[in-house]
Amino acid sequence: MVASHRDCHRRDNNPVSDKTRIIRGGTWGVALQERLATSTIGTSQWMQEQTRLLKDDINSQVGLLQLRSRECCLKLYVSKSARQNLLFRLGQSRAVRSFDVAHRLTAARVPVPEPLACLWVPEGMLLLTQGLAGSRNLNEIWREQGEPQEPAGLLQAAGVAVARLHRGGYAHGDCKWSNLLWDDQQCYLVDLDDTRKAPLASVRQARDLARFTLNAEELGITAELYALFLGSYLHGTGASRDSVIAAMLPWLETLRQRHSIKYGERGHRLF
Repeated sequence: MVASHRDCHRRDNNPVSDKTRIIRGGTWGVALQERLATSTIGTSQWMQEQTRLLKDDINSQVGLLQLRSRECCLKLYVSKSARQNLLFRLGQSRAVRSFDVAHRLTAARVPVPEPLACLWVPEGMLLLTQGLAGSRNLNEIWREQGEPQEPAGLLQAAGVAVARLHRGGYAHGDCKWSNLLWDDQQCYLVDLDDTRKAPLASVRQARDLARFTLNAEELGITAELYALFLGSYLHGTGASRDSVIAAMLPWLETLRQRHSIKYGERGHRLF
């Protein structure tokens, strides 16, 4: 939700608005702004001290934060130049695009974390979303546990999530297993930076399926388990198996070759 006129007026009279600016989020933006106002250190260091970091590199930081008695996920997009920082301050950033697309997907009942706020800070842009307590991404689950206790339900839920996204007219853009979170009930799509509008059965959507399938191959997923994902996806989209596989295979072969050069041969082929 875009900040209301009341929230904007409040920001104009807020002494911390000179070092932060709410781009999206209204009440949640104010809560995050006020939390940051108590700090005398930079946002990056603040995240290291105040969040449970999940990711930390030169381009971004991601951590879990308790805010308004709720677990939230906070991502810092680091600006790389003064020009980019100005664009961030004007609301032109991947964080804002992610917020807006998540808002539309939530309305369309696609399982994504609820977007809560976007806040400009001197280091770049903060994106605040719903935290999913106890959730883990599919890649972590498989790598740490081997095959989990109930893999069928997890893969079927992944098929439902991707099908809802595609049925809603979108492609994720980076549909790897680490961008699907499982909370023991359903799968959520995360990292929506590259999510774009795309017609059902489009090239972009075929690439989503190829990316998911490549991870399945590299993790050694059996053909029987993969069939549960694909069946769930086909049921959700109404597409035929032959047409989906035919559209996906050229992308899958390209990704296989790219990963083979970069990482060496891993896993097995499902097709």
